[in-house]
Amino acid sequence: MQNIYFKKRILSICGAEEIPAVADESILLRPDADYDLSKIPFMMEDNLSFQHLIVEIPSGMSGEVFMDKMLSGVKKINAGGGLVADKDGNWLMIYRNGTWDLPKGMQEEGENIAVTAVREVAEESGVEATVEDLLKVTRHAYRMYGSLNVKTIWWYRMKAKENASICPQTEEGIEKCEWVTPDDLDYRLANTYPSIQDVFEAALKK
Repeated sequence: MQNIYFKKRILSICGAEEIPAVADESILLRPDADYDLSKIPFMMEDNLSFQHLIVEIPSGMSGEVFMDKMLSGVKKINAGGGLVADKDGNWLMIYRNGTWDLPKGMQEEGENIAVTAVREVAEESGVEATVEDLLKVTRHAYRMYGSLNVKTIWWYRMKAKENASICPQTEEGIEKCEWVTPDDLDYRLANTYPSIQDVFEAALKK
């Protein structure tokens, strides 16, 4: 299952075998092969009653093809970010716009997305880190300058280099960076984005 977040509302894309039990606030859409899939993000954006729209991938269509067709009418943005741990197992988090977050940023032209993630971690937090593995891919939608954008973020598990120092990128609105212990994680996750919760959930499962 792949989710696209519209703030706290969710558009879920899944195969027939992945369809969860549909809650009362959910709506299940089963488009056929002739359905205009590019309408789905705008339908989700326009109809605020869709708290959780679940869309089944048509039989015989791959998830990749489905996603390409569905996002053909929106502006697509790629970004990379990191869940960075220090030698003691604490996680690096940033605080911006009143919300706890993870360092991330947009991919530059011709740049490998893992390189993007390492560069953005260093720029936003001052912490130099090395990539261990790809942890999670998340997507969220937002409107800017009149267009609907869908940002795809490749999140990497990273290890901070020895004696890594913290320096928040204040010109990007980052007020502070902190190493968060497992014991202090829950209250920060209560004030973060759903996609960040997904990243930590993936990390804690491995």
